[in-house]
Amino acid sequence: MRHPALLRPSLSPPHSPPTKELLVNLTLRLAAPALLAIALIGASERDAHALGPVDVEIGARVGVGTNPDSKGPNPFGLGIGGRAGVSIFHIYGGLSAIHYFGASSDIPTPAGTINSSFSSTLLGVEAGYSITAIPHLTLRPQLGIGNASFSFANVSQSHLYLEPGFVALVTLGLVYVGADLNLLAIPGIDQGGGDTKTYTSFTIHGQIGIQF
Repeated sequence: MRHPALLRPSLSPPHSPPTKELLVNLTLRLAAPALLAIALIGASERDAHALGPVDVEIGARVGVGTNPDSKGPNPFGLGIGGRAGVSIFHIYGGLSAIHYFGASSDIPTPAGTINSSFSSTLLGVEAGYSITAIPHLTLRPQLGIGNASFSFANVSQSHLYLEPGFVALVTLGLVYVGADLNLLAIPGIDQGGGDTKTYTSFTIHGQIGIQF
């Protein structure tokens, strides 16, 4: 694989010691972006409070899925990923990414049997409704939708996926722990000979992250 060339900073001739005027200009140039960033953050926080309760969640997920095809290796074995989202007035929207390392299978070839892994990667968005009637507990029915990519024996496919599910989170200060249970559906999987099928799998993940 060809790698891009590394970018190296060019060398410049030495400069004379900076004058007081140069130091003042440099300070102003460095301070202006910082002051602008602080102002933008403050404005966004005021807007968020004006909209109502706002919760931001960022965390990691680890889990597995059942095998959608009993005749082949499971592409949803041991997955590691993460998600991030915002809940406003209990309406949740976020992004999700997870890679399942899957399983391996022996493939007969003219040169002999080779072992190849069957893995998958899911990238998508999530939307749901957060129920917070009990202190420190969040229950959320949600729907995920996005792109599912499968890789097996140097062949890859990409398909739309739908993943309705249910999330339960326990918040301890800024930290949350929880789990989610989902039904993953991926239509249009090529079976060869013009035949297709819908992959269905039950997925379950443990979660840990921060909420603020």
